[in-house]
Amino acid sequence: MLSKFSMTFSIVIPTKNRPEQLKNLFESIISQKRLPDQIIIIDQSEKNKVEKSNFLESTIKTKLRLNYIHDVKIEGLVEAKHSAIPINDCDYITFLDDDIVLEPNYLYEIEKALHRSPNMIGVNGLIKNHPKVTFFKGLLFKITHFGNFKDDRISVIKSIKMDSNTPKKVNVLSGGLSTWRKDIFNTTSFDTKNKFHAYEDKEFSMRVKKKFPESFYIIPRAKLSHYHSKLNRQNLLDRSKNDVIEIIMLFKKNGNYNSLGFDLFILLFALLIKSLILSFKYMRVDFILNYIRGNIQGFKKQIK
Repeated sequence: MLSKFSMTFSIVIPTKNRPEQLKNLFESIISQKRLPDQIIIIDQSEKNKVEKSNFLESTIKTKLRLNYIHDVKIEGLVEAKHSAIPINDCDYITFLDDDIVLEPNYLYEIEKALHRSPNMIGVNGLIKNHPKVTFFKGLLFKITHFGNFKDDRISVIKSIKMDSNTPKKVNVLSGGLSTWRKDIFNTTSFDTKNKFHAYEDKEFSMRVKKKFPESFYIIPRAKLSHYHSKLNRQNLLDRSKNDVIEIIMLFKKNGNYNSLGFDLFILLFALLIKSLILSFKYMRVDFILNYIRGNIQGFKKQIK
């Protein structure tokens, strides 16, 4: 289906060593009620495991434009996203993790919402299979994420009814299912120097929000499933260190020091408790040691 609006959309898919997941996502893209105008695949697989011919055949049938880049020298998610920006020639860019599957109306609902509200700079769809968050976990997240680290995604998602047609405002967008107006990249680019990973979406959202406040939304009718593939994902032990490093780096880069770092202290304390729990659960002191290493490396590391 061609768009009845004048805007154009590209879909960018960073991928690495997940050919089956990528295939499932791609099939959901070419089955969209509103097809994208451009698809950009940034493949970082060590071996070219993706059968490019399969994608070419599908795009020829649907008359879609495909840019397929296989480059093992691209390091990480942020650099993959950044490398797709010069290739894009559409009005909006949708970034999708490769382990996502879209509902057939996904892009149609995104486009419809953006047409109605041009003030939306960035939007997310709604994850259908989002894990249920208990009251205690939601409350704990809220009281440990404030100030520079405020993140209202959990509370907003919990408040959304699945049949709702009303976009919901959020202060952070999830990077793996985000659609951005392309002109923001003229003034705000992805941070490829400081190697953010788990917090790359929060880091980018914080900088965009300074220029375009009150402009992020979740579109409830744009539904998808996110399967969080374990392939090519950081293990729990490495994550326990890297989360600490990235939180400290995030504060160094964007922090409001008028708060005297109280928000940073509370979040680091929460991660300490998490490390203690994981150490008891798995009977490994490494989680506590990695927490300590993360603090040392994070405070030593310089912002580039």
